[in-house]
Amino acid sequence: MPFIEVFDRGASEQTRVLATSSMTDGLCTAFGIKPEIVTVYYFSVPENSYAHAGKYGENAEVFRIFVKVHAFPRPQDAKAAAARALTDGLCAAYGAQPKEVIVYFFDRKPEDAFHAGIASA
Repeated sequence: MPFIEVFDRGASEQTRVLATSSMTDGLCTAFGIKPEIVTVYYFSVPENSYAHAGKYGENAEVFRIFVKVHAFPRPQDAKAAAARALTDGLCAAYGAQPKEVIVYFFDRKPEDAFHAGIASA
């Protein structure tokens, strides 16, 4: 813990390698954690599997890269620093604009996270 979920549109392995490195580094710097505890999962969103503002498929605005960060609670300034680092890293890796990257934080209590069946708290 923490782990990051990235919803993209069929990115190349090279793009994901670069994104993984930059997101891990940025999150570790912002949260003061070691990379050994960060995991990233990628989910490809197929063409015509996206809608925004009531518009579907090619009628929707530009495809957005959606990121969920599941982590133990952190101060707002640490989340803001992490969001900037993740956005910058994803923009560099994907060639995206900042407005195309959306980052959401999902705080998890340590007692709600279990590793090998044992609570983290």
